[in-house]
Amino acid sequence: MNKFNLKEVFARFEKLKTELPRVVANQAQNYFVRAFTAQAWDGDRWKEVNRRIPGTPEYKYPKFKGLSRRTTPILVRTGRLRRSVSNSIKIARWDRIQLIAEAPGAIALNEGNPERNLEARPYMKQSDILDQEIRAKITKYVDKIWFN
Repeated sequence: MNKFNLKEVFARFEKLKTELPRVVANQAQNYFVRAFTAQAWDGDRWKEVNRRIPGTPEYKYPKFKGLSRRTTPILVRTGRLRRSVSNSIKIARWDRIQLIAEAPGAIALNEGNPERNLEARPYMKQSDILDQEIRAKITKYVDKIWFN
């Protein structure tokens, strides 16, 4: 009697190799999108924009009329960047997972640009919290191989 039933274990492992990359990519993508809702990265709030700070020229003389300029979340004026992040999975294979935000200016907003006096507001980068979430997801899937 085969106690471990290795043929079944190998079959589940092959299935895991196709499912897990997509699961991990989705986990990362959802984590990045949540940064827009929280207007923060790993609990560190993004620097407030001048258009929402009373007394600044941007607040007093706005580029756009209407109250939305003071209530719109940071980095979400048109929603183009957030949509780009929510559709950022380009490759999800066993050997490689790649997410890319293709909106104009995405890199400058994520990393900052000192030449243009643009503060970095990270929304898509390595994170210890994300790593923990992904490890938990991987552990759950690997446990299914042996304890299904």
